[in-house]
Amino acid sequence: MGGSGVPIPNEDYINAAFDLYVEPHAPAETIPQQLVTPEGLYPITPYPYVKVLPLSVSVGQGNQILYDEVLQQLADDNTLTVFGYSQSAIISSLVMDPDNSDCVNTTTCGIDPDTPVNFVLIGNEMNPNGGFLSRFPGLNLPSLGIPFYGPTPEDSFAVANYMLEYDGFADFPQYPGNFLSSLNAAMGIGFVHGTYLDLTEEQVAAAIELPTSSPTQKYYVIPTEDLPLLAPIRAIPLIGGPIADLLQPALRVIVNLGYGDPKYGWSQGLANVETPFGVFPDVDWGETIGLFFEGVAKGINDFISDITPGGSMWQELDAHIAGATSAMTALTTLPALTAGGIIPTIQGVITGVTEFISNAAASLYAALLPTADIVNAIVTVLPGYAINLFLDGIEQMLSGDIIGGLLNAIGLPVAAAVGLVTTAALIEVEVIGHAIAGVFTLE
Repeated sequence: MGGSGVPIPNEDYINAAFDLYVEPHAPAETIPQQLVTPEGLYPITPYPYVKVLPLSVSVGQGNQILYDEVLQQLADDNTLTVFGYSQSAIISSLVMDPDNSDCVNTTTCGIDPDTPVNFVLIGNEMNPNGGFLSRFPGLNLPSLGIPFYGPTPEDSFAVANYMLEYDGFADFPQYPGNFLSSLNAAMGIGFVHGTYLDLTEEQVAAAIELPTSSPTQKYYVIPTEDLPLLAPIRAIPLIGGPIADLLQPALRVIVNLGYGDPKYGWSQGLANVETPFGVFPDVDWGETIGLFFEGVAKGINDFISDITPGGSMWQELDAHIAGATSAMTALTTLPALTAGGIIPTIQGVITGVTEFISNAAASLYAALLPTADIVNAIVTVLPGYAINLFLDGIEQMLSGDIIGGLLNAIGLPVAAAVGLVTTAALIEVEVIGHAIAGVFTLE
């Protein structure tokens, strides 16, 4: 199955998914087969401004499709390996529950754990320890059609689950009150989440196996070389790379604190056990400060290496010079404008300008609905969620844990607000980006 925005996986997608992830975990002579699912994710895909296929509707339909297909394959006496990426990993996770009732045509659409089925999932938003939809238990955003489904079942089916470090959908910080960590993860949704099928076999083979509570639950993390947070800086010609290399080693320590350990960009607990978000990490602050200053020193060395002749900045400059030379060589003289061609040219310009203005207006006002729905979620659901977190802390205090309850009553609402608002803001940026792109696209 495809991910959000990819309802019909093409041959390249299927081959990459099979070669990189499925084949190592599937029975011999497994034959890849395409399964078409809706894969809508309002307000991002497939129609950013049309509220026709929010996640809740798309996943419900996908559950039914996968469930029916599994039953058909079992009736044909086949064993199955189900591959899910992003939204289809959500579908796979829900279908693992025999009592799953998020269906279209049947009362339940979950399969029995005794059936001969195993799962291979990548970019899973329901990762028990890191998935965005499991980090915030009990949350639901009805204006966007996004339920927080909770975790992939802990020990029902055999699972091989891969996540990329800093993928904000699959690897969201455990301590989202760390703003830089939450911002980095939110940017990882755009810069990391869509790259699983672009990796090499060597990168996937180098994945780190994470601890789990079950021998049938295989969870892996694939390290990410660069912080998504610095991607916009790296995009600056010539000097962007050196500046990012200067900042990254020390900044990585701060970002990693959001996961509970300054050395790793993922949580260190059991990967298949639900781990909700918390307030403050329990770390050795002496070690953390030492790692930070080691990062500062490394950043300075990397910066000097980049700007020294032969470094990355000079290599990029040489590439720009070569490209400019080729462009100058390819220039030709403009065609002469004849008297008979003036009127048609003016008419063409007028038509082009009016169509551009109309298209631009349509694209810009179309962004108002998703913007309103995002604001709705922030100003209505989030305060209610924060109040419930506060009351949970009060209940903890009344049960005798005064310090822990007070910390959670104050800290959890703040941490949730930082993580969720930061992510919502980045989604709004993407919505606006779609609108701006639409201004320059005549459809």
